[in-house]
Amino acid sequence: MKKLLVNIDFDGVLIPNDFEKKLFHNGKTKMSIDNYIKMIIMSPLPPLNFKLLRFFADNMDKYALRLWTNRNSDLQKKTLMNIESFKNVFDSFHFHGGEKKKTKVEGVVIDNNPKYLKCGEFGGILYEFK
Repeated sequence: MKKLLVNIDFDGVLIPNDFEKKLFHNGKTKMSIDNYIKMIIMSPLPPLNFKLLRFFADNMDKYALRLWTNRNSDLQKKTLMNIESFKNVFDSFHFHGGEKKKTKVEGVVIDNNPKYLKCGEFGGILYEFK
């Protein structure tokens, strides 16, 4: 049986959306991208969505999981540190540097922002980690 590819967002799905909330206010950017990157790098690792990650860990025979994030490659090391204990659940990691909306991906998308759900071949699931 072929696995379903699931493209899963990081900020807002696998961790709380706290960093993006600090970056944006009413749709406007509140700080430079450089300051945003520094803020994330200097911050402690946020809590992970263990419930969702355990679901995919328990169903690795059914799903291929891709981290699909707007974070840029400067945040790759910090992001992967955050998911260290679940790295083996992921088949691939895609960092799009704010350009995720321009991608069209195979499979489905899980994202906390409805504008990205159309990027998935089979649509997506609106989900926000709280």
